[in-house]
Amino acid sequence: MPTPNSRRLRVAVIGGGAIGPRHAASYAANSQAELVGVVDSVPAKAAKLAATYGSTAYSSVNDLLANTNPDLVSVATPPDTHSDLVVQLLRAGRSVVVEKPPVLSLAQLDQLEKAERESAGDVSVIFQHRFGSGAQRARQLLDRGALGAVYFALCETSWFRPRSYFDPEWRGTWAGEGGGPTLGHGIHQIDLMLYLLGPWRSVDAHTFRLDRPVEFEDVSLATVVFESGAVGTVINSLVSPRELTRIRIDTSSGSLELNHLYGYSDRDWNFFPAPGLANTQSITPGIPAERSDASGDQTVWDATADVDTPSSHETQLNRLVDDTLAGRKHEATLQSSRPTMEFVTAIYASSFTCKPVYRTDLRPGHPFYDRLDGHTPQTEIDEIVTLS
Repeated sequence: MPTPNSRRLRVAVIGGGAIGPRHAASYAANSQAELVGVVDSVPAKAAKLAATYGSTAYSSVNDLLANTNPDLVSVATPPDTHSDLVVQLLRAGRSVVVEKPPVLSLAQLDQLEKAERESAGDVSVIFQHRFGSGAQRARQLLDRGALGAVYFALCETSWFRPRSYFDPEWRGTWAGEGGGPTLGHGIHQIDLMLYLLGPWRSVDAHTFRLDRPVEFEDVSLATVVFESGAVGTVINSLVSPRELTRIRIDTSSGSLELNHLYGYSDRDWNFFPAPGLANTQSITPGIPAERSDASGDQTVWDATADVDTPSSHETQLNRLVDDTLAGRKHEATLQSSRPTMEFVTAIYASSFTCKPVYRTDLRPGHPFYDRLDGHTPQTEIDEIVTLS
């Protein structure tokens, strides 16, 4: 808690649509933060959100910067606006936290990294699933081998978005969204998978447009080989009525599973020991101690259990506020987001070229480096993603 003489972090939010209010609410609930401004190109949206939290509405970023002095600015606008806004704020010396997807191409990511190097500010990315206690503990246990050797992973984002979801002019287009559910929805679980399992080597993928009125896919399927030698399957869908978000990691000791939808707590994690292994070798996330080991011996999960912190915008933004006030680098940096953006890029590149893509391929000069459609004519994309 701040003392009467301690400084509060001055924060602002750009974007009054669906996600911006989550940022504003998180900051307003944090006694170490002060929401000093809200920006939206639609004045009524900015005014409504600002009034909710006793802040001030501005019609442009220039107005915000001219009238207030934020330490940290949330960019929660449509994806095609992210890159320009982040560069503008960095050039003004501000730190930025940007919603997913942070950019629409690896070229834009490199541009932001260059602007960050030249700025007094820095950039963080919203990948809130990294910050729940379940993921933090799972990563520690996997990193030190407490769960055994990793063999196979399944990463699934099976969501449902009706056709009306794509009614806004910018949705469903390469120009507005930059890509389909692989980029705009599954990216959260993809990032969590890579956060837990580390670097990937190659991707072999297919994309499909089964029903939705979009220029890209509404379903994608991929297989991945990790640098560790483990393999995995990644599924992204917007046509799944029974929605599910899942990660499963099969190891030499058992299966670690996370099943949730848009956010998890510890009870959404479970570990199923491999047949024949003693209970003392098992970890049972989300299962009370009295049910986890009939012998009474403490499991690894029990021994590492702490406060249950669900994954959420508030969880990550609270950490970001703490990190910024303490002068620490936040964990979800632009650099740490690169493997995720490379993975997404590889899914599109593999699907459109009909061959595996290696992470080392994705450098300047590669056709998919500066555009996720790889400059492929839309007529060819239509032929690739449709089954008829």
